[in-house]
Amino acid sequence: MRRACIASIVFALAISATSVQAAQDVGRCLESAYPENVKALDAHSILVRGQRLPLSKANEPDFDKRLNQAGLYDQLEQRYPSGFEAPVFNYDPGRMRNSAFFNIMYGDSAEEVRRQLVPVFWAPSGTRLPFTSVNGANLKLEAVGHELAQYPELKRYMAKPNGSFNYRVVAGTQRKSPHSYGMTIDFDLPKGLNMYWRWSGCRDGERCAYPQKLLTDPILQKIVGIFEKHGFIWGGKWYHFDSVHFEYRPELLINECR
Repeated sequence: MRRACIASIVFALAISATSVQAAQDVGRCLESAYPENVKALDAHSILVRGQRLPLSKANEPDFDKRLNQAGLYDQLEQRYPSGFEAPVFNYDPGRMRNSAFFNIMYGDSAEEVRRQLVPVFWAPSGTRLPFTSVNGANLKLEAVGHELAQYPELKRYMAKPNGSFNYRVVAGTQRKSPHSYGMTIDFDLPKGLNMYWRWSGCRDGERCAYPQKLLTDPILQKIVGIFEKHGFIWGGKWYHFDSVHFEYRPELLINECR
C-alpha cells in the first residue's frame, strides 16, 4: 500500500512538473514572438502591454466550443507545419485565438484598433493598405510585398489584395475575426486558388475534403514561404482551409515553439 501511495505521489509530481514546464514554454514563446509587448512572468501568467493574463487552457473537448473559449495554451497547442501536407481532421494551427490576448494587444474596439493602423505600401499592386503598427507588423507586411515584387510570377499572384482591416465577426460565429485587429490580409488569388471551407459546402463538426490543388501549386508555395519567413501563417494549412488568408502570428513560427 505504501509503495502504491509513493508511486502515486511521484506520478502526480511528474504531471505537475510537466504542466509547469509547458506553461513556461508557452510564456517564453509568446515573449519571443512579441518582445516589445509580452513579458513571461511565471508558470501561471504573462504580461501583455502591462496587463496580466493567465496561461490557461479551455476545459472543453468539443473543437468548435474550444474555438470560442481558447486559452493561451490552446493558442499554441497545435504546431504549425513547415511543409505542405493535407491537414488531418480539425487540425487548424492558428485558428485557436485567446480573445483577451488579442483585445489587449491590438485593441478592444474598432476605434482602438484604428488608432494603431498605418498605411502600408503593397509593392505587388502599388497600393496602400491599412495594417496595424503594433509589434511592427506593418513593417513585416511591407517587407513581404517588396520581396514578392522581385519575382514577376509571384507579383502577379499577389497583385489583388482583398481586405485587411475589417472590424467584424467570423462568418457563422460570434467570434471576432482576426481582421478586426488589422493584422490579417486576404487576396484574390488566380487560377481558381480562392478556396474557403464554407464556400465548399463544408459544415461545422463534419469531415470535409481538403483541396489537393493547394498543395501542388509551386508559385503559391513560394509565396507562403516568404510570408512565413516574416511571421505570417497561411490559412491554407488549416483543415478548415482559407487559402486567401495570411495572418501575423510569429509565435507559431519560432522554431523552438513548433
